[in-house]
Amino acid sequence: MKKLSKKGLWTVIGGVSLAAALAGGTYYYVSQQGRSAGDTISSSAISQSNQGGSQVSGQYQVETREISYESNGNRIYGVARIPKKAGRVPTVLFAHGFGGNHEQESTLQQRLAKSGIAVYAIDFAGGTGYSPGQSEGEMTDMSVLTEQKDLEGALKTMHKQSFVDTSNIFLLGASQGGVVSSLTAVANSSHIRGLALLYPAFSLIDDAHKRFDNEDAIPDTYNLMGLTVGRRYFADVWNMTIFNEISKYKGPVSIFHGTADDLVPMSYEERASRTFPHATLTRIEGGGHGFSTAIQKKIAPRIIRFVKDNRH
Repeated sequence: MKKLSKKGLWTVIGGVSLAAALAGGTYYYVSQQGRSAGDTISSSAISQSNQGGSQVSGQYQVETREISYESNGNRIYGVARIPKKAGRVPTVLFAHGFGGNHEQESTLQQRLAKSGIAVYAIDFAGGTGYSPGQSEGEMTDMSVLTEQKDLEGALKTMHKQSFVDTSNIFLLGASQGGVVSSLTAVANSSHIRGLALLYPAFSLIDDAHKRFDNEDAIPDTYNLMGLTVGRRYFADVWNMTIFNEISKYKGPVSIFHGTADDLVPMSYEERASRTFPHATLTRIEGGGHGFSTAIQKKIAPRIIRFVKDNRH
């Protein structure tokens, strides 16, 4: 990881100028005052990604391997995408969103693996629903905190794998998985080199408070966006101050969020980018809550660069 050096109001993490940093990505500059130098990926740039506009360095063949483990009495299913003949490589743990599964953002996962970065994606216990999952567990028992335990189990499991460079493990979380990844990074900071977040749902605690007047009003079960969750889904985070929590992670963070996201307002990501000590925010023009294949192709080189710039 490149050492931090100060120039004026900005902390430089590689790169030679602010303009060059913004042209090449968003993870080069972080304000000492907590304001990030973010940029915007335009709709025209996104459209170019289907016409060869986004080049991914390296073209490793990719092996897929099913790897399972136990977490809180549940068997957790996961799939690793491993660059062949690459030895021990930087590894990204992917955390899917509410109701998703390990195949979420699969284009991005595959591009990381082809570039020489292994990806291990799991199905959270009780966390799937919109997409079929293969882990044990009931959704009525699931919460952000149970998913944090599952992800910590994935971290321990990866430390036992021969393809993993254990000094270079990164977290990549989407939506609710972004919140889970952030909390996991805080609790395991010595084992996490960096954190990349796709449309992270930092609004979910405020959403809970809007749904119920107080914690006692939370029912035993609740229909949330068409899926049935249990009381603990809301109760486990009711008293959590998420921005206080994420401020404790001192490593590099790169946030990607769509300007057309109708589920999580951009203001939450802007606040997060100011709250993490070393975070940047990339705005995806026209991007919604969930990234299209074209957007995944466009951001893949940025996440690859983020990993390679911040590894040991």
